[in-house]
Amino acid sequence: MSSSTSPERRTARVALIAERRLVGQAIAAALVSKGLFPVPVPWPRRGSTREFRQSVARSQAPVGVILCDLGTPDLLRDVERVVGHGPVRWLVLTDSGPGPRWGTVLEAGATGVLPTTISTLGLAVAVREVMQGRSPTPPAVRDQAIRAWLDVAEEQRDLVRRMERLTHREFEVLGELYDGSSVRRIATASGVSEATVRTQVKSLRRKLGVDSQLAAVAMYRKALVVFPRARA
Repeated sequence: MSSSTSPERRTARVALIAERRLVGQAIAAALVSKGLFPVPVPWPRRGSTREFRQSVARSQAPVGVILCDLGTPDLLRDVERVVGHGPVRWLVLTDSGPGPRWGTVLEAGATGVLPTTISTLGLAVAVREVMQGRSPTPPAVRDQAIRAWLDVAEEQRDLVRRMERLTHREFEVLGELYDGSSVRRIATASGVSEATVRTQVKSLRRKLGVDSQLAAVAMYRKALVVFPRARA
């Protein structure tokens, strides 16, 4: 019961939000091994801000860890929403390298951002730094990441904000259109009807505020400055 929770244990609680469940379990085990007490919190769903805040409040955690690769606009938007609300101080662990996406979440309110390759000991130290109100992100890295985001042209920042309106699937479809795939080919590869893909294209065009598929693809190309694609 929460009433019997010791002050020491309460202050060592860590709200844990993971985009990938298995990775979250591994990080939770790492935190436990270092005397911390992770409290899993469900990944925030679109339109459920109140429910999410209640889940975080129930965790009684002064700090939180978010595990996310920041690889697509919808994930970046979710993380920005989380770190932008107090009083929890957030540490973001990501597969994405330092750059404008790190700067985006730091500007949104994250106390720190670190790579998921950090050691178990390093993670524990970082969490305790966040508990003390300090950022575990080296100052030079932090400043460079924020500058990288601020240096992105205003037009491109606007593109990123528009991209954040897309669902994960819509962003994938837009990427396939950018690669030159037809609606028919996308539908066949996805196992859905052409009508479904056309609906997705119509939706993403509406969210991006453009009148044509070509214009949407052009916006995607410009947004690659912030969301570079991994190539095999």
